[in-house]
Amino acid sequence: METREQDWSQILGFDRLPYHIVDKRVSDLLDLRGKVAVVTGAGGDGLGHAIATRLAGCGADIALVGRTFEKVERRAKEIEQRWGVRTVPIRADMSDWDQVHRAVADSRDALGGFDIMINNPVMVTAGAFDRHSKADIDMTVLGSLTMMMYGAHAALEHLLPQGSGKIINIGAVAGRVQQSGLTVYSACKAGVIGFTRNLAHEYSSRGISVMAVGPGIMLKDDMKRYLLNPANDAERAGRDAIAESITERVQLGRAALPEEVANVVAFLASEAASYMCGQTIDVAGGQWMG
Repeated sequence: METREQDWSQILGFDRLPYHIVDKRVSDLLDLRGKVAVVTGAGGDGLGHAIATRLAGCGADIALVGRTFEKVERRAKEIEQRWGVRTVPIRADMSDWDQVHRAVADSRDALGGFDIMINNPVMVTAGAFDRHSKADIDMTVLGSLTMMMYGAHAALEHLLPQGSGKIINIGAVAGRVQQSGLTVYSACKAGVIGFTRNLAHEYSSRGISVMAVGPGIMLKDDMKRYLLNPANDAERAGRDAIAESITERVQLGRAALPEEVANVVAFLASEAASYMCGQTIDVAGGQWMG
């Protein structure tokens, strides 16, 4: 009888329940001290930088990966000075398989561990699909989906042997809704949703948590400039498309700050999200509510 009871306990996963979280505050579960995160696309003023800042604010040590070393170096210094965590800048082109794998390995070696992979690459060509060249299509698929797969593969090389870790893919609400001028990008972001779900199905039983976030329209300083004062027809067209989405589809009636999306990423990176698996969480002001 004892053997049978023990078998049922294992089958039902009783031995894997996280009882250690029961008496903690939610704010305690958001504490990432002792964790190491690799954040790609972290050299600019957008979402990658906001995510790196949020994770550092929760206590994680951060490797910032980007194509321009001077940019990630500057951001790394700013984050280290502000939050008192260890940071390391890593130069890598995420479209290059070898560079991606080397960047993750170098990050792990420099910070003495690896727990969280933030997969945040993007390259996109917008405009009418019939006017795209082969190069336009290839670049968007590479930058919006293939590079995501490279990053996840590089992360798994280190997370699987230790039997733990998180991969958080940055998708887009465009993967769920139709948007003029973004046919290839939207298809790729739909692919990110499927990739996240299937990666979780394949590796969650081996201790790897896989999730995704689907941002909507995010407002950066350079974007605000051209929305208020478009300099050419392309910028005017972009403004009109964004205005249409905000007024007709976004229920909150405004764009997001990158930090608002980064808040959800930080949650998913923490123990507070311990029973979430394979989902894409939209942070888009109600642009999609399916």
